[in-house]
Amino acid sequence: MNDLIHAVAAFLLPPTGAFPLLLLGWWLRHRRRWLSGALFATGLVAVWIGSTELGALWLQDRLLGRQQAVEVERLKEVPPSQSIIVVLGGGARKLMPEYGNSQLKVISVERLRYGIWLSRQTGLPLMFTGGKPKDAPDSHMTEAALAERTAAQEFGFALAAKEDRATDTRENARFTAELLRDRPVRRVVLVTHDVHMRRALRAFREALPPEVEVVPAPLGLTVPGFEWRDLLPSQEGTARARYLGYEWLGYLAGH
Repeated sequence: MNDLIHAVAAFLLPPTGAFPLLLLGWWLRHRRRWLSGALFATGLVAVWIGSTELGALWLQDRLLGRQQAVEVERLKEVPPSQSIIVVLGGGARKLMPEYGNSQLKVISVERLRYGIWLSRQTGLPLMFTGGKPKDAPDSHMTEAALAERTAAQEFGFALAAKEDRATDTRENARFTAELLRDRPVRRVVLVTHDVHMRRALRAFREALPPEVEVVPAPLGLTVPGFEWRDLLPSQEGTARARYLGYEWLGYLAGH
C-alpha cells in the first residue's frame, strides 16, 4: 500500500499532475467546448509552471514562501558550547557502482558540505541526522555513518555527533531532541534545502524545548531576478517543482 501511495503521489507531482486536466479537457471536447478549452488551457499553464525555473519559484513563493540565507555573524552570538549545527540527511544510495559501496545522495552531500562550511566559519560543532533509508533497511551503513565517513575522507572534518535512527523529518527532530536533552544547548542551527526548510522547522520547533532557538540555515537559494532562459522548460525547473510539490503535500499532511 505504501508503494501504491508513493506511485500515485509521484504521478500527481508537477509536471505530470496536470495530465488529468488535459485528459479531461480532451474528453469533454465534443460535449462542453468552453469547459474543455478552459481545462486544456489550465493544464498547459500547469505543465509550464511545473517545468520551468521561473514557474517553480513563483509556485514556491505562494505555497511555502522563500527562505533567506543565514547571517553567519549572528551564529557567533551564542557560545559554541551552547549551540550546534544540525544537518538533515536527504537520502543515500545502497550501492553506487562507480564507488563500489554505499554513498550519500547528492542533496545529502550538499547539505553536509554547507554544514561543514558553517562550522568552520563559526566554530560551532556539527551533528548529522539520518538513519537507514526505508527502501534499503538491510543496508549496513546509515546516512549518519556515511556522512561521518564522507566528512572525514573528503573534507578532513570530524562530526561532533551523529543521530542514526531517523527515517523521516519528524524522526530527525525527535531523535535529535533526545540526543540534545542532556546538553546545555540554547540554539540549533538547522541545515537543509530551502524547499524543505518550512516542514523541518515545524518538526524541530515542536520536538525541542521552547527555550531552544531554532535558526534556519537553508541552501539551494536563488538570487533575485531572472533571465529569459528561466522561462524555458529545464531539468532544474522540473526538479524544483517536483520537490516543492512533495514538500507541500508533506507539510499539509503534517509529516
